[in-house]
Amino acid sequence: FFFSHRSTAQAPPPTKTYQILHTINAMRGLILLASACFAMTLHPLKKLVRSDKVDLSKNPPPRLIIIGEQKCGTTTLFNTLSHHEDVCLNKNVDGDRSKKELGYFDSLDDMDGLLSRFPQYQMHFAECPASQLRTEATPNYLAKSHTPKNIKAIYQTYGQDVSKLRFIIALRDPVKRALSHYNHMVRKGHWQNGTELDDYVHERMNQFNEWEKISSPGELYQSNHSDMVIRGLYDHSIGRWFTEFDPSQFFIVSLKQITRDTPGVMDAVHDFVGLAPRHDKMYVANYHPEGYPDVPEGLKEFYEPHIKALFELKERFPGSFFDTPENPFSLDDSEN
Repeated sequence: FFFSHRSTAQAPPPTKTYQILHTINAMRGLILLASACFAMTLHPLKKLVRSDKVDLSKNPPPRLIIIGEQKCGTTTLFNTLSHHEDVCLNKNVDGDRSKKELGYFDSLDDMDGLLSRFPQYQMHFAECPASQLRTEATPNYLAKSHTPKNIKAIYQTYGQDVSKLRFIIALRDPVKRALSHYNHMVRKGHWQNGTELDDYVHERMNQFNEWEKISSPGELYQSNHSDMVIRGLYDHSIGRWFTEFDPSQFFIVSLKQITRDTPGVMDAVHDFVGLAPRHDKMYVANYHPEGYPDVPEGLKEFYEPHIKALFELKERFPGSFFDTPENPFSLDDSEN
């Protein structure tokens, strides 16, 4: 009778406290479920899957990148290359200021941000046959410490063989490069009003000199910005790239060599990237004949040990530099 009574008895109605607790638990479960769904949209693997929709077999990423330096002939190199029949002619994407300077790999975004923008970057080359060489020329790449790491990480993420990448670096006398850079900024209205060139240069030189006092032997200067003065420390910039990629992947040429024999330089460039020679019109960048301002005091002396270090780098890695008896490598562009 006891067991029979328990099996047939009605359960007592739920109390008000019980109902409240039940409602709270149900709401807590919904909140946890919504949080999990939201987290999935932010997870890096979710972004990677979205980015992986890019079909790199039909639209491969650039195999040649001109990484600098500014005011050293990069426009001549890029324009001449772009009109080769076997090179992709980049198209503008919304918001672009240039088909040449895409400025993707020097972004300060984290890797998730870079991956999310990779499909848009690839749109610059989407209309070209897969067989055509993709290229771009962003002179800011060379001096920014994080750029080679970004390139290596992005290409490896997509399973690309980084040893097949090729890089071109154009250089010139760093003093004239800095002064030409200054003229460019003034001409474009980008120079800071009220800032004297001498004060700017001395401040940047002092910053580097203070770093040098506390740096270790052989340590390379790190900078995530395109500083007008620091960009002339070619030994540091190239040294950083050589730590991420094999020196054989680089073609280093000077503005002097480009202006002395543009067709000869382009023949060497075509050979470097595996293109057939092309001997029609060479495309030369706009020339601005205005004179240079006076050289800030101490700037020439500041660069001298770094020029020496660059040529020591050339002795160690001669295959990375374009240097022929008829057109030897030289930073002296006194005729320009």
